[in-house]
Amino acid sequence: MNKRTIITALLAIAALSPTIAQDAKDKADGNPGWLWEISGNGLQQKSYLFGTCHGGGHSFTHEDVFGFNGVDKALSNVNTVYFETDLTVSNRLAAKEMSIAEYLGCPNDATENDLMPEGTTYESLFDSVAQYQEVHQFLTRKMGDTEYWKKTPLYWFNHLSGYNLAKGYYGIQAVEGVLSKEAVKRGIEIGQLETTEQHAQWFGRPRTQRQRPVISLKFEATMLYIGIHNDDDQVPEPVRQITTAYLKNDTCSVHNVLKSLKKNSTLNKDALPTSAMNNAWFPVIEQNIAKGACMVAVGARHLLGDDSIINLLRRKGYTVEAVR
Repeated sequence: MNKRTIITALLAIAALSPTIAQDAKDKADGNPGWLWEISGNGLQQKSYLFGTCHGGGHSFTHEDVFGFNGVDKALSNVNTVYFETDLTVSNRLAAKEMSIAEYLGCPNDATENDLMPEGTTYESLFDSVAQYQEVHQFLTRKMGDTEYWKKTPLYWFNHLSGYNLAKGYYGIQAVEGVLSKEAVKRGIEIGQLETTEQHAQWFGRPRTQRQRPVISLKFEATMLYIGIHNDDDQVPEPVRQITTAYLKNDTCSVHNVLKSLKKNSTLNKDALPTSAMNNAWFPVIEQNIAKGACMVAVGARHLLGDDSIINLLRRKGYTVEAVR
């Protein structure tokens, strides 16, 4: 099996969405970067929108995040930082003592499409006994299901990629981790756009609501194995490209990689509900920027496309400008 094919599918499932495609009119800002200033429409104070990167195999440092022009100043001017969900340092540390399922309180949402075919075992899907044992240990201990083998590897991969929390178990620090630590240090309040349970539901949707990609169970098992070993020596090349572009504050290059993956992918276009998430978060964002100066830090893909948070704010009359 071609490794490029495997890793392209891995990234596509984990990072693709219908709002990633960006038309020429969306590029009117040129290459604006990840930090945006929100003002106007009756706001008494400016707030900020910051596109983050959840990891992708790169462990972000303080120098990485605060190397972006304006981030340090923006954080100094706000009272609250809002993340997609609860990413405070204390809760992440507490979660390490629990399974991911326990921490998120996720129900068993498997449907008939998620069940393993009769007669197929997990052992038969991996290239070695050692690989199988690693997956077995992770799913029983961290995913908290001793009967994980009843469900397909794709079921677990979809949940794993949705949580992002799992990256913390392997020492990979996302941008959110850097920001939350600095916010705690500065005495800045941390908020969330939705609860961890609500956040998990976006990715644990019954598979009857979306088509399964046409891939083999062995292919699914390979993606799952890579997903739970998201470290530097196994990072897919497209993910490397995105991380490199992200660190350079290069929104256009990130867009181009994601757009290319979407064009070449056979996966269902609703692999991730980015547009629906943006619309669900928007009232919460609007309510909080009206209260006072805050920073809204969400995954960079939520800043791209027709239904991006940037465009939603602009359509409601807010001025949203890139901090160069």
